[in-house]
Amino acid sequence: MELKKLVVFDLDHTLLKINCSYHFGSFLYSKNFFSVLALLKCLFAYSRYKWFNLPISDLHLKTFETIFKDRQQSEIESYVDIFLKKYFEKILNPFVLEKLLEEQKNGSIVMILSSSPDFLVGSIARLLSVNFWKATTYHIDSNGKLNSISEIMEGGNKATYLKQFKKEHATSSTIVYTDSIHDLPLLEIANVRIAVNPDSQLKSLCHQNDWEVMQEV
Repeated sequence: MELKKLVVFDLDHTLLKINCSYHFGSFLYSKNFFSVLALLKCLFAYSRYKWFNLPISDLHLKTFETIFKDRQQSEIESYVDIFLKKYFEKILNPFVLEKLLEEQKNGSIVMILSSSPDFLVGSIARLLSVNFWKATTYHIDSNGKLNSISEIMEGGNKATYLKQFKKEHATSSTIVYTDSIHDLPLLEIANVRIAVNPDSQLKSLCHQNDWEVMQEV
């Protein structure tokens, strides 16, 4: 049996030009899905994550409790559909998308791993005909409401998932595309590492290890 190459794409600032969670939140606010006070709480948490080392798990928890807790999953999914119909083609990173389409054409196993919510990542994966994906997931109660975070798909959890996937599927080499140093555990188990517009820490690591960098001008 011929072994297939496994190609893994991060989503935010890699396959997409933006952070889809942040922009989806802005879209929800424009639709009066949550209040000004809730917006300020989320922006404060995001600024602490961006500049003051708030753990990504805390950012997810604060955002979830402020915006999504006890909201109907079906309602959120309907907003996702509207959001992607309006913005999907605009937010795709064309250079990375070209790589994804090329790998699909060549028969590689293509996967998306993202810390963004599963209701966003799953919809994007379906639009791109990507069958394998994993994202931050939520527990849904018997009334169809989101009531807690089940798993945050950050760097360490991405690596654990990828290791298990490789055990269960016959693959040859593994290529990982990402923009963030937070995905270092994922990069460390890849055969080929490709940084897309990397943050400063990842860019430095790429120079030290001679990893490929896709830098848009």
